[in-house]
Amino acid sequence: MKNKIAIASAFLAASSFSTAEIVINDFLSFEGFVDMSYSHVDSEFGGADASDNGFAVDQVEISWLFDFNPVTAQIDLTHLGSDNDRVGNENTGVEQAFATYHMDNGGAITAGLYASMLGFEAFEPTGLYQYSFAYDLHDGFDATNNSNVTILPGYSQGVKYTYEADNSFFGISLQDSVFGTDNDRFGGSGASSFGIEAAYALTMDNGVSWFLGGAFEDSDATEGDSYVINTYVTFETGAWLFAAELNYGESEAGVFALGDNFGSDLEEEVLSFLLMANFAYSDQASVTGRISYADHEHDAGFEAEFVKFTLAHGYAFTDNLFLVNEISYVDGDIDAGGSADYESLLFATELIFSF
Repeated sequence: MKNKIAIASAFLAASSFSTAEIVINDFLSFEGFVDMSYSHVDSEFGGADASDNGFAVDQVEISWLFDFNPVTAQIDLTHLGSDNDRVGNENTGVEQAFATYHMDNGGAITAGLYASMLGFEAFEPTGLYQYSFAYDLHDGFDATNNSNVTILPGYSQGVKYTYEADNSFFGISLQDSVFGTDNDRFGGSGASSFGIEAAYALTMDNGVSWFLGGAFEDSDATEGDSYVINTYVTFETGAWLFAAELNYGESEAGVFALGDNFGSDLEEEVLSFLLMANFAYSDQASVTGRISYADHEHDAGFEAEFVKFTLAHGYAFTDNLFLVNEISYVDGDIDAGGSADYESLLFATELIFSF
């Protein structure tokens, strides 16, 4: 489960922000959210200046939840707006669709299309502590390119086993792809791939939680193996939540390259991390500060290094209406046959309605 060890965060406790199920009958319920925002980005790259303004409904999602004990299922229907700089393209369809068989001993087997277990930050805006993702560079030059330099997996099709106890979690997943290089053929001859993902989490009585996970992909389509290791620690004390994450990945196929613009069958190495602190200063509001960093090295002669500073404020008007304001600054250097400085400044206001 994404963010398995951070579900009792100070942010959620302070904002009282929730997505409560709307129950239709004993077997069917649904929940969801509408995410809309205004953002302004100023960017500078190699002496050239650019700016971009965006106002749109970024995402609409409805999750259908089925319960036929001991079997449950979930189908997420999602629309991603074309002006969403966090996604970069318009897309309407099924985000997740899976069924889970729950065992009496705490184990479960899931099959279908589901989200990766890796990464501290949630995939959905309802689970974030701020508007932007840690490894999003906010490219004002191209509104269709979100310049997201994360190396963490997204959604994949497969089968996974998970086990949950009172203070621990374990999961292992066998899937058709990890990094999306070829997710329509599971093994076999020709252009095919397969992936393995594993995760372990431990929550301790002193407020400290620790997560360790990794993923590996073998792809005939790109003729190379790729892997990523992800670990993070959280510490909760009173109204404070602290988090630290570290990611390291290597690819023989260049699947991590910035914006996929430099992807090729060449080796690539990526290191990234984040540090975050969230303080809930009232029952309705919290402040978040975050520093994130990414360093890419590619055999094609491409190198990139970025550091991002983020300050965000969240305020819950009600249990179902939440406002986020953010300012982020990115400073970096890109060397692709010639070194150039990169800077961007983001101002964003986001309103989320959940149901």
